[in-house]
Amino acid sequence: MRQQESLETDGNAPMAAGSELTIYIVEDSPAVMERLVEAVGDIPNAKVVGSADAVAAAIEGMRLSQPRVLILDIQLRGGSGFQVLKQLRASASRPEAVIVVTNHPSDDYRIASRECGADHFFDKASEFHKVREVLLQIDAA
Repeated sequence: MRQQESLETDGNAPMAAGSELTIYIVEDSPAVMERLVEAVGDIPNAKVVGSADAVAAAIEGMRLSQPRVLILDIQLRGGSGFQVLKQLRASASRPEAVIVVTNHPSDDYRIASRECGADHFFDKASEFHKVREVLLQIDAA
């Protein structure tokens, strides 16, 4: 999946809590991407502002869209979600929340995700529903 063409941003800092719940999704599986978009779709205040399936596109898309939330897969085309997390950590702007979703839920990946700045880490096979729960909590805050 390519980065979405229209990112609808003015290039300013991320929106404050209580405003529209803008979400950027980085996922290389079209089927999982579709499930994530569906999970976001019925949250009234939520809007997917962009998506990517590769590291470079994700970093650029995040820079342009300045979302409140990043949903990030670890395994990506041409690299890994850890590269995206490291770039975010080095940048001046960071999403309010970073949610890692993966088919590789090892303790090593969980620890590495936290060390790189992820706020949440979920196994796609058994914890997918928790993504929506976290988004609802963020939106209510």
